[in-house]
Amino acid sequence: MNSRLATSSLAALLALAASGTAVADSAFYVGVGAGGATLDADIGDVGIPDLPDSIDEDDTAVKVFVGYDFDLPVIDLGIEAGYVDFGEPDIDVLGNELTLDTSGFNAWGIASIDVLLVDVYAKLGFIAWEVDVSLLDEGIKEDGTDIGYGLGAAFELGPLEVRGEFEVYDLDDADLSMLSLGLLYRF
Repeated sequence: MNSRLATSSLAALLALAASGTAVADSAFYVGVGAGGATLDADIGDVGIPDLPDSIDEDDTAVKVFVGYDFDLPVIDLGIEAGYVDFGEPDIDVLGNELTLDTSGFNAWGIASIDVLLVDVYAKLGFIAWEVDVSLLDEGIKEDGTDIGYGLGAAFELGPLEVRGEFEVYDLDDADLSMLSLGLLYRF
């Protein structure tokens, strides 16, 4: 009777371990990332003294995202959506701060391939962005939808994955880029 109990217990443990592996290989994931964002914009001559014709400002950026991977034989394809806050870079204009608060919702198509222990991938998608510009307690909102693209590499640690990414968004009159390090969890 003890050998039957031991065999049953071993079978139950193996089934539990196999289900844990299946969970780690699941296609759904959630994640967060942080890094630096750069806003490069040509603002032209707007008639404000000491305001440059173009800006190239950096700030800290954060993002959250969800996604799903389709595991194919040679290449993995996936979809991802998220929210990104590019920070609030500011420019000194005659002793006052011109603040550019930029954020957006993005959606990506992702193609990845395994290279040794690292996944490398490319992203193509779009962003629905919004920029709040404020100077001297006056504010202007600009928004739009534009294309984005990016490259990244990921290292898997069981259900966790560490990502390094570079994303570029071609906005109406500006280029917005983000270099980030992220962590995701697969369900």
